[in-house]
Amino acid sequence: MMLQNDLTTPVVLDTDGNLRWVGTGLSTSIASLFHDDGFFVGSANTPELYRLELNGSYAPRPLGSTRYTNFHHDLVRGKTGLLAELDALEGGVLRYESNLVEISPTGEVIKEWDMAKIFRDAMQAGGDDPSNFVRDGIDWFHMNSAIYVAADDSLLISSRENFVVKIDYATGHIKWILGDTTKHWYVDYPSLRALTLKLKSGKPPVGQHSLSIASNGELLMFNNGLGSVNQPAGTAAGITRDYSTPSRYAIDAAARTAVETWTYSPTPAIYSAICSSVYEAGAPNHHLITYSAVTAPVRTELLALDSAGKIAFDYVYPGGNCAVAFNGKEVDFSALMLK
Repeated sequence: MMLQNDLTTPVVLDTDGNLRWVGTGLSTSIASLFHDDGFFVGSANTPELYRLELNGSYAPRPLGSTRYTNFHHDLVRGKTGLLAELDALEGGVLRYESNLVEISPTGEVIKEWDMAKIFRDAMQAGGDDPSNFVRDGIDWFHMNSAIYVAADDSLLISSRENFVVKIDYATGHIKWILGDTTKHWYVDYPSLRALTLKLKSGKPPVGQHSLSIASNGELLMFNNGLGSVNQPAGTAAGITRDYSTPSRYAIDAAARTAVETWTYSPTPAIYSAICSSVYEAGAPNHHLITYSAVTAPVRTELLALDSAGKIAFDYVYPGGNCAVAFNGKEVDFSALMLK
């Protein structure tokens, strides 16, 4: 398993907890992935993508656009390239964590999605004034996960401050929204309420991270439980829970409904308010869960479950918020080609 962290290059552990690989020269790997027999790591400070080889060598690849300032959060495979979450500087105003960009492995920009423009357009078309929702220069969206869905040529995007949103890959049009309906976005904006799926059972995503599509086609995510922390004064921040869970949802887009079909909530409860992840690993319904910032005291916990909910391993590490592991993913070296 690969840990994206804020201390080193990506770290690879085996299921016995043994360290199997770590590189040198890079001091953070939060935005990283293993692809094409090597690691790609986005710089947290500059618009550069690093290709990190397993022999330890690495080289920067500057992005092919001057709009972007740095990578943040995750980096995953997209439709044709890599999906990168990037900050942007436009007209002297910093666009925090609201731009998704598909880039090639060498840094060329393939396609861009500006959440500020997408939501302004949708809200104005629905008769709302978006000025107190889309706020330039403020972290109003906080994109922390985005994935490509080949089944309907779309993107699923996590806005930690607000909701999970599905948009059309080609046009950027919003298909649906799923989230906590006690928040500002739902309470105050009919245009966004009209796009919202009805949650028929289970709990809504709150402060969620690490979107993925499970083997059965359902939407899987880490459901942190932290309410919004950067809403306008006097508006609703929504639910904050005292526990976190992985959550899987069955989405019926035609009926505009969602159902939480699976969750894992041990006793005593575990609360990791930020970062964290859950992914299927090894086989369908087997899960690798990363609790990045467990409180009292702060620690990181890696937990693996089989399809019956039996714990395969449970490793605990001391560490600060997200430093040891922003998230953890299965990494497959079985077909590795060393050049």
